[in-house]
Amino acid sequence: MAHARAGVGTVLTRLVSSLSRAFLVLVFIALPAFLLPETSRTGQEISLIIGALFALFTMFEYASSHPGLIDFRFAPPYNRFRFLTFAVLIVALVFLCRADSGADSFSDDYLALSDRLVEIFSVPFSPVVLADTLIGAGMNPLVERAAALSFTIALISILFFAIYVWVFRWPAERDSFNLWINLPTFDPSVGQDIAWRLRRSGLLNIIVALALPYAVLSIASRSGGWFDPAALGNYQSLVWCCVFWAFFPVALFNRGSAMLKIAWLIDRARTD
Repeated sequence: MAHARAGVGTVLTRLVSSLSRAFLVLVFIALPAFLLPETSRTGQEISLIIGALFALFTMFEYASSHPGLIDFRFAPPYNRFRFLTFAVLIVALVFLCRADSGADSFSDDYLALSDRLVEIFSVPFSPVVLADTLIGAGMNPLVERAAALSFTIALISILFFAIYVWVFRWPAERDSFNLWINLPTFDPSVGQDIAWRLRRSGLLNIIVALALPYAVLSIASRSGGWFDPAALGNYQSLVWCCVFWAFFPVALFNRGSAMLKIAWLIDRARTD
């Protein structure tokens, strides 16, 4: 009887956790459409539909006791770092756009801060500078401000995650860490030595993460007309372009860093 109660309690806890995560995903995906000025009712409805789809995916992933597609689901706070970065990017960029329209009392101070970030990253080969030169962001100062702000948040996220992973005890339950359920798309039974494969995959993720901000800007500038920089004049388009431009490199870099840590732990366990 006690075992059955414990099982029911575990299921309920997992269900509540999955529902709360799904709700947060829905809220932050729909947030720009409801906070940005001059957003149409249709845009709000589309945002709610897209947010609901991602929320359903999140709910099913976390409600299941078996691995799906999300990496390190049972090695917190990996996914919390990832979601926090996503949420901070959205909130920061939304309020930057609101500041551009003068919607808040702190608009002038917020714009001054973003201008300061633009100055800091105005160095050769900076992605912020390339955003200005490659896609013509100079025609709209807000684009350069958004690029500088999102790039700053991305760097801070990478720094804090790297410190947490390599300085503190992550994963916490090292003795019972299950590679299969935490890396469901990585098959440890195929190929060469598992630690070597983890290092290779981790380094590949980090290299792609470092190259991605430059590659996206380069592709956009040579898109043959399918990408119009004038579209970034729309607040909602600007927010989501900058979120994806900054978030995906962060997600890849952090995934690579986590895989390198797991490979290091495997090597250390073999030598002990």
